[in-house]
Amino acid sequence: MEKWKELLIIVKSLRWYTIIVLFLGGVIYSFHTDIKRLIELKWSETDVVISSLENDLIIERALKTLLDETNSDRAYIFRFHNGVTYYNGTHKSKMSNDYEVVREGVTTQAEALQDLPTSLYLSWIKNVINLEMFVTDIDTMEDLRVKYMLKQQGVEAIAVAPYYRNGKLFALIGVDYIRKQTTLDVDNFRSNSNAQKNKFLKRTQEIGNLLL
Repeated sequence: MEKWKELLIIVKSLRWYTIIVLFLGGVIYSFHTDIKRLIELKWSETDVVISSLENDLIIERALKTLLDETNSDRAYIFRFHNGVTYYNGTHKSKMSNDYEVVREGVTTQAEALQDLPTSLYLSWIKNVINLEMFVTDIDTMEDLRVKYMLKQQGVEAIAVAPYYRNGKLFALIGVDYIRKQTTLDVDNFRSNSNAQKNKFLKRTQEIGNLLL
């Protein structure tokens, strides 16, 4: 009984906020496992890598579908940025190959195509914007810089479309043809009906809409 009286005296002598702190400490200690789990879940929701992972997988699957539909060998997405943050409508000083899928036996190029200054590829970008980047024979390209780069990658033919968001150029989405026997498929883009070309443009727009 004396011990309880002493404890009561001690409690009464404490300031009110000290009692609150001790009470909260006891609650936290009792539920520390659950609290830790809630913090981990909340952190995962704000983690950029985790939150975008599923979306990246969806984009990769969409590019694989584009690869099959066009019978091409490499499908990819270039996005604009300023070297730090991605394109926000006010700058596009650089572009990077952020997404890429390839057929078995075809080399990937994405790692080498990062932070490319757009000023060095103005002609190529302009051709894409004008829907003129449906080239059945790379040797016919007038842009020597791009032609040399594509030939080093083994590209025989190419088809690239622009993707706009809110009226601004947001990304470039395209396919490469490496095997000579597949380059005939690009001829369909120049058919009189333009059916294949329109299908390609529609598909690339759908893929672009998946970008965050």
